[in-house]
Amino acid sequence: SSPGSNRLDFPSHCGVVPSVVHCKTPMALQVGGPHMDCLAAQQTLQIQEQMNIIEAITAIIGQEIEMGNKYKISTAGGEEIFFAVEETDCMTRQFKQCCPDCAPWSLGIMYTQGGANQKVFHMKRDATCTCCCFNRPVVEIMDVTSNQIFGSISDPFACCNLTFDVKDHTDQEVLAANGGCCQWGLCCPLPCGPCAEVNFDLNDPSGQGVGKLKKKVPNCFKFFLAPDVDNFNVDFGGVSHPQYKALVMALAIFMDFRYFNDNPNDDEGGIMGAMADGDGDGDGDGF
Repeated sequence: SSPGSNRLDFPSHCGVVPSVVHCKTPMALQVGGPHMDCLAAQQTLQIQEQMNIIEAITAIIGQEIEMGNKYKISTAGGEEIFFAVEETDCMTRQFKQCCPDCAPWSLGIMYTQGGANQKVFHMKRDATCTCCCFNRPVVEIMDVTSNQIFGSISDPFACCNLTFDVKDHTDQEVLAANGGCCQWGLCCPLPCGPCAEVNFDLNDPSGQGVGKLKKKVPNCFKFFLAPDVDNFNVDFGGVSHPQYKALVMALAIFMDFRYFNDNPNDDEGGIMGAMADGDGDGDGDGF
């Protein structure tokens, strides 16, 4: 990086001054391949969670069956370059409904540009006994082609704030995401205006802004049928190394699992249950 450039390359064990990251030792990992070359060429990404009709309908009737999450990852021009698929088994997925903070999950990311179909990244979150500030969840990201874990993402405890720490394979913090708590999209999510989005700033270890991440409600139809389905727009900004870009891409998916994966249509018997009840008090008398 050059002074004042705010471009985040790939250091480890680094001394930091504003806008410049000075490396004392080189990064040991040598991870490459077409998937990394593809990420290196991107300045933005669009991550679109895919709606599952079985999950949506079962939530409406108040008996939601948790299906595996899927995400289409595209360039700014709409070309699909990755596709992410949750690999958690069926029974464990249902556990997420009652203990979302503790349940484990895993997800594979396929490289699909130009007709390719190769698994290149794997995200794994182990089961934890998470309560408030204890045992906060961590997800590890592995490059499947080299079988190396090159980073992790954690959700540290923060009072009235949404924060995430991104670390490299040496457990050194390289990025932090901050969403605050006073956003319309958090307090009153709706499919239009400022209520349709939640914005996160990406900062380097010195606190300098290097990128942005936005969670956005796709449209009115999906919001009412499957309100837990979201899109994410990633602006890498000054993040230049493909391994860091892969971590930011994984961060968006981790955010979705942590805070935007609950379907309110399933609450209190679902929409069909509320309609059958009539008054919502459970006695079926309509009053």
